Amino acid sequence: MIAFPSPTDADLAEAGRLAEARLLGDLVDTLLAEGFLDDQGVDWPAPNTLPAALAWPRGVECLRWWTAREAGEAVLIPLRSAILPSHRHVAEGGVFAASYRDDGTLATWSRLAPAELLEFVVKHCLNEAQRQQPGVANVRRLLTTTLWQTRQSIAEAAPLDVAQIHSAAASLRTLERRAALRDRPFHPLAKAKEGLDEASHRCHAAEFAQTIRMRWLAVRRDCLTAGSGAATGASEPVDLLLDDAARSELEEEMVRRGLDPRCYMPLPVHPWQLEHGVPRYLATMLAAEEGMALETAAGDFAATSSLRSLAPLNENRFHLKLPVAVFSLGAARYLPAVKLINGERGQTLLEQAKARDPELQARLYLCDERRWWSYLPQGSGLFDDPPRHMGALAREYPASLLEDPSVRLVPMAALGVSSAQMARAGEHPFDTWRQQRGWSDSEAAAIALFGEVCDTFFDIALRLYRLGLMPEIHGQNAVLVCRDGRLDGLLLRDHDSVRLHRPWLDRHGIDDPCYQIRPGYSNSLYNDTPQDLLFYLQTLGIQVNLLAIVESLTRHHAHLGLAEARLWHEMRARLAARISALPFDAEQRRTLHAVLFEAPRWPLKCVLRPLFEQQGVPGSMPSGKSSLPNPFHVLELHRQERDVTCVVGTEPV
Repeated sequence: MIAFPSPTDADLAEAGRLAEARLLGDLVDTLLAEGFLDDQGVDWPAPNTLPAALAWPRGVECLRWWTAREAGEAVLIPLRSAILPSHRHVAEGGVFAASYRDDGTLATWSRLAPAELLEFVVKHCLNEAQRQQPGVANVRRLLTTTLWQTRQSIAEAAPLDVAQIHSAAASLRTLERRAALRDRPFHPLAKAKEGLDEASHRCHAAEFAQTIRMRWLAVRRDCLTAGSGAATGASEPVDLLLDDAARSELEEEMVRRGLDPRCYMPLPVHPWQLEHGVPRYLATMLAAEEGMALETAAGDFAATSSLRSLAPLNENRFHLKLPVAVFSLGAARYLPAVKLINGERGQTLLEQAKARDPELQARLYLCDERRWWSYLPQGSGLFDDPPRHMGALAREYPASLLEDPSVRLVPMAALGVSSAQMARAGEHPFDTWRQQRGWSDSEAAAIALFGEVCDTFFDIALRLYRLGLMPEIHGQNAVLVCRDGRLDGLLLRDHDSVRLHRPWLDRHGIDDPCYQIRPGYSNSLYNDTPQDLLFYLQTLGIQVNLLAIVESLTRHHAHLGLAEARLWHEMRARLAARISALPFDAEQRRTLHAVLFEAPRWPLKCVLRPLFEQQGVPGSMPSGKSSLPNPFHVLELHRQERDVTCVVGTEPV
């Protein structure tokens, strides 16, 4: 375990303040984007009419939400003009409950905590039937967990030292920790990992840089199903993940306990899962001796920005993905065989697409996700619950990348964090790239590097779209390949949600992957129209992935006065250029222009409303669909009126 100085009382108090400010901002931005206030009584009082004692931030607009107009009760929210959505919360401004006198002057006000703002939303934005849903209590609990886990992360996160890193594997581990500092920026309650107390959060979340020593369970071979890369005679987890000494230690224990290796296979188990998840969900398996917990702990790993994915602390190219019975993003983090099957089929889909485009062959890299094992005893189905809590994926990163000393692998989520958002985030990757180029710290350099990121990202995504598929390209799954400070391609991982449009696959001779889909459940993998498929570029690609990078860059370069609109202009120009350059047919090109540039509105992936409405515990994040103004139209309106400067301070929120 790595020991770092304990935070002082002052550190903890400051961390609590910053955690509240970040959560409040994320919550307000989500409420605005998802239209919670659209049918509420709101107006925009001039900031100069507010009393000086309120200390309203200079140049910041005031949204007044009348919660009881007849009683003079309102909520005051400081907002700045933005692109997506068109207004965003100003973190240092807070949110206030206010009461007005009969003459319209402000009588009293008090700053709201995130939980207090949530109660206003529940009371005034939900109807009585909605307030009785179990999802409401769930959201309250998630907010509480998000707050204390964010506070702990701010106070105790291990410092990042990218400058001392000399290998692709080590830099990837560090950048995963960087990405974890912000977690999923599109979701206000993403930080909540329910099931972890303070000690286990400190041990198992990436930002604390603790070593996780793997535990092992000997599972009867006749109770396992496996991927095509794990067929009989292929390397097994102990061969892929452990050195000779550790493997011998495991084998000796199995011999000592009479566990015949011809009948039992040792599977890695997350230590938290062995202590909490296995006894709770797999007691029947243990009682039947279909699985036997081994005492030997072997194999040192580090958590990544995805709690259930772990990176080896040596230079091994095999990472692990394991089930962990923790709830995150409103879903259980188990690992069912059906997800592993679909991941393998999604990988095959991507490989066929690569073969049909020389640029994809040269610049698209894939993790190999065919080596997996899943507990599936006789009589169990792919969608049954208990087996989903035991399995393992050995995800192989390309040796050509990990063994090249000039390569750095940069999860795009790591670009969405700045030291202005998290004090321990360290140097932004753009700073390293700029220095490698010999460029000065300037607005032009930041915009140029962002443009190169957009070029690489859009080129790969649009080439795949042309062939009829779209990977899940949010910042955790999309990893930039950088050689000596220059972008060389994109590495994709986690292939279980590669979406497709069958007519375009057929046109290019790409096989239907025949995904396994649970009967009676919604299916987003098969998309009926090209517009449906493009939804995932607009939402996961731009609104989730690139938007987080825009926000981090405007904060990181606040000393240069970098305007958010400048980055959106660059994004639009690079997107339009790639559409013009790639060999789309006329129909495809018309669709792209109509959906991306001409349509007055874009789709929005909603996350908070579905949480309020949630019933039961799904295996994937609850989400819904809405819409918001086309950001490129908003950008044009701002261009006509004035250049939009991001009104934020340097406060790390």
